[in-house]
Amino acid sequence: MMGVGSSTKTIIEPSREIKVYREVDVVVVGGGPGGIGSAIAAARSGAETVLIERYGHLGGMATGGLVNIIPNLSDISGKQHIFGLNQELIDRLDVRGGTSYPKKEDWGTTNRKAVNYYLNANLGWFYIRKDLNIGQERVLYTAVVDPEILKDELNNMVVEAGVDLFLHSWGPIQLWTEIQ
Repeated sequence: MMGVGSSTKTIIEPSREIKVYREVDVVVVGGGPGGIGSAIAAARSGAETVLIERYGHLGGMATGGLVNIIPNLSDISGKQHIFGLNQELIDRLDVRGGTSYPKKEDWGTTNRKAVNYYLNANLGWFYIRKDLNIGQERVLYTAVVDPEILKDELNNMVVEAGVDLFLHSWGPIQLWTEIQ
C-alpha cells in the first residue's frame, strides 16, 4: 500500500491488546549519561520514575565502552564550570579511589613544573591543553574514572534517588504512538 502523498510503501498492522505493566510519571529509556541525569533529576523532583536499560549496567560508553574520561570540567584558565551531578559523581568516586584528576591548585596553570608532571606521567592527553591565546600549555580539570567503580556508583545514585531500575530490558518502542 502506498502512503497518501508519498512514494514510500507502508504496512498497516492489525490492532492488538497490550497489557500495561505499570504507570509512572517518567519513563527514561537508556542508562547512559543523559538518561541517568534525567532519571535522577526526575526522581529527586518527586516524580515516580523508571529507568530502562538494555544492558546489565549503567553508564553507556563511559563504562561499557571504556571511554573513561570526563573532560573539560574547567575552562582553559582553570575555572570550574561543570558542577551538579557530574561533580557529585566525581566526589563519590573520589572516596572510593575511583577517579584521578589534577590537583585543584594546578587547574589553569602554565607552570612548567606542573605541566611537565602530567606530561611525564603520560597524562597529557587527558589533562593538558594548549591555550592558543598565549601559546602555552595549561592544566585542565578533567577526570579519569574507573569504569567498574563508576558502574557501581551510578547504580547507587539511581537507586538512592528512588528510581526503579530495569536492567537487561528493552524500552517501550510504541510508547508515543499508543499514548496519542
